[in-house]
Amino acid sequence: MSGLVLKHLYHARGSDGRDYEVHVYAEPAHKDNAWIERIAKVCLSDGSELRVLSRHHYQIVASGVTLETGDAEAI
Repeated sequence: MSGLVLKHLYHARGSDGRDYEVHVYAEPAHKDNAWIERIAKVCLSDGSELRVLSRHHYQIVASGVTLETGDAEAI
């Protein structure tokens, strides 16, 4: 994950009853004389890929377990 910056970390509850950490990584970029960031990756703390279903709702791609967070800052 070279060049990526961990921007947010959220705690989420899985449909399997387990607790998870959702990590959101951004990639800085330079455009029109300004630094911007784009969301580059949303994953679990162990690197497992997540699919964003809707705001506050995610799915673990490998297992299909759905996650929900109540964090007001979550994507």
